[in-house]
Amino acid sequence: MQQTLWFNIYWPILFAMPFIGLLVAGLSKRSDPVIRGDRVLRHDGPARVAHWSHALGVVALIISGFFIGLRFAASHVTTSANTAHWMNAHFVFACLFLFGTFYWLGNSIISPGRWREHLPQKNAIRSTLNHYGALLKFKKAQAPAEEKYFASERLAFLVALGGAGLMVVTGLIKVLAHLADLPGTLVLGITIAHDIGAIILVVFLVAHLFFGVVIPNAWPALPAMFTGYMKRAAAEKEYVAWMKTVRAENESSGSVAGPEPGSEPGLEAASDGKEQA
Repeated sequence: MQQTLWFNIYWPILFAMPFIGLLVAGLSKRSDPVIRGDRVLRHDGPARVAHWSHALGVVALIISGFFIGLRFAASHVTTSANTAHWMNAHFVFACLFLFGTFYWLGNSIISPGRWREHLPQKNAIRSTLNHYGALLKFKKAQAPAEEKYFASERLAFLVALGGAGLMVVTGLIKVLAHLADLPGTLVLGITIAHDIGAIILVVFLVAHLFFGVVIPNAWPALPAMFTGYMKRAAAEKEYVAWMKTVRAENESSGSVAGPEPGSEPGLEAASDGKEQA
């Protein structure tokens, strides 16, 4: 019995996901970083939704793509039925990936500052060398005053952006190949480019997990990816330039903020008492 491929039937859903992501982004309410007691809001709800929908989509696409096989790598399924199952799973994960990617893009368009905070600055390479040199206790290395994202993360962002963009464009063209008779050379070129995009994202994912999860230097900011918050003391230590901006913005907007680093505990208790009153 021939299995139904969802790419052939439900393809309008796939092409709708970018627009749905942009629409939901336009309806989302964003929250700026704010200091609350001994915590600071680093990632608001929409930021976490964008991150996890995109990240889970990428991981799931890599897994399903591994079983389906690459142009220059063997497939790991042996029957047409299993191939159809993995192709249909690939369809679902592609929908999730497209939603997360365009939800993030929509938020970046609405709030250009959130786009700029990901882009590398002119001194990104030097800052990266100094950052990790200081971690490794090199005498001449001086830890830079980091913004919300380390200079190395902002450099890696370009790699992720390129890989994701390549996956989106080539993936949608591959869907069109299910619907129309495209030239064989075009399909071949697009397939190779799609696989290269997948490899780029695999390399980025491994590096991202290592520098963002495995090494102890990343642990203080890790809870923010789940709860939105990280400890203020850790933020003041690791993200000096960013916290300086957050404090200034909180003061100018009149947001409730905790005491300055190093202030007396009694002052914090007094402040809490006033807020409760």
